[in-house]
Amino acid sequence: MPANRSSNDSGLIFGFIIIAIGVLILLNKLGFFIPGWILSWPMILVAIGTFTLVKHGFRSFFGSIMLGLGLYFLFEREFGFDFGIERYIFPVALILLGLYFVTQRRKENKILSDIDSQINKSMKEAKDSMNSSLGGEKQSNPFTSAGSTFNDRLNIDAIFSGVDKRVMSKNFQGGKLTAAFGGIDIDFTQADFKGIATLQVDVIFGGMKLVVPPHWDVRTEVSNIAAGVEDKRIYRDSEVDPEKVLLLRGTVLFGGLEIKSF
Repeated sequence: MPANRSSNDSGLIFGFIIIAIGVLILLNKLGFFIPGWILSWPMILVAIGTFTLVKHGFRSFFGSIMLGLGLYFLFEREFGFDFGIERYIFPVALILLGLYFVTQRRKENKILSDIDSQINKSMKEAKDSMNSSLGGEKQSNPFTSAGSTFNDRLNIDAIFSGVDKRVMSKNFQGGKLTAAFGGIDIDFTQADFKGIATLQVDVIFGGMKLVVPPHWDVRTEVSNIAAGVEDKRIYRDSEVDPEKVLLLRGTVLFGGLEIKSF
């Protein structure tokens, strides 16, 4: 299954990065000459930024920021470069972060608006048809989009913010969730699917909680570094549906992932 293999590439990349860091530290302990800048703290930002960009096809705002900050501090503090822009970094970072939130919110609102229009249109047609068959009796609309998403695929980034969503799709196909210095709560109790749905979950200095139906078969293939992955579901083997497999893949770094069911 090509989609599953590509989503697992990020785990391989992260694994190789960890191996490389371990090898460098070991060589340094054995007396081999390792330049000090390679083991400096800005390289942590460079590694996180590079990993995030590669994983997202070099289209990650968070990865670009981490890589840029890492390179800036690396050149300035380790190599003595004086860019003369240190006092501008914080306000510029705030401006860029604000622009990102504005564009993301507009994109999300447009998607939700399109979905609402489609749902309202379908409901109106169904109500008109029902009214005709019942002699004009009016029916109430049981659907609401407040705090909910009807998308079949999720693509949510929570950076220095929190996202709380309820998935209503009956043909859920997986997607991608990224929480960096923020939190994501997703409620799947009203969702449904058949087969295997792969969900990429990446948590960096943040938290994520997934509430799933008790009959889903949730399989976790997540790499966690200085983090916690807690599966708080109550297992009932007799109730697990083998045709509903939610596969979680990704990385949890200095954060937490919690899986629950009711």
